[in-house]
Amino acid sequence: MAMIVAGRFMTFDQANLVASRLYDRSFRPSDVSVFFLNPTGQHARYPIGGDVNADAAARPAGKGAAQGVIAGGAFGLALGALLFVVWRFWLVPVVGLMGGAYLGAFLGALRRMHGRQHVSASEAGRRDAGVMLATHVSESTAEAAIAVLRDAGAAEIEQATGVWENGEWRDFDPRERVHHANEPENAAEPTIGVAANDRPSPPTAPDRQAREDATRASPRRTDWL
Repeated sequence: MAMIVAGRFMTFDQANLVASRLYDRSFRPSDVSVFFLNPTGQHARYPIGGDVNADAAARPAGKGAAQGVIAGGAFGLALGALLFVVWRFWLVPVVGLMGGAYLGAFLGALRRMHGRQHVSASEAGRRDAGVMLATHVSESTAEAAIAVLRDAGAAEIEQATGVWENGEWRDFDPRERVHHANEPENAAEPTIGVAANDRPSPPTAPDRQAREDATRASPRRTDWL
């Protein structure tokens, strides 16, 4: 298995610029791969689409449906037996049993399903969408690759093992949890654009004053708005 270091960027321009920095560090083009990662749930791992066989919130529904069938069927059979005394028709208990089992399964499944919880992919341990840059490393070059990605402001820098063939991470599985690389105690500020999950800090008072003075000196064109 090969050692692989990867990080996520917002654009292909950012990722390609970081790739050129890796080339300057003696990484070969066959050791660097840039590709786009779709959002969670859109990786088409099943013939009809989707990433998993069942949603995490829906998995307990089967057990709830089984319990509901038993409880609902018993209730429907008892009700059918009471109605049979009045109508004396053999199909009444059967209809009561089937109807009670159906409603019981439906209500039991709804009861056991978890409520909707809106969390981000990173909070769920999954990968956010973006442009991935993966590089094939060795024990002696792994730290250099991590340093380049971290200096460029890559998000979710990970260090993993996998199959690297023909310049690509062949067994990359977007459903797996991110194996984060160790964070340094004093991380440097990114030098390429803005990190994928960070927002630019608000300008200071001197910066705002300088911008206002420049705007007064040369007004901005608005005819293109």
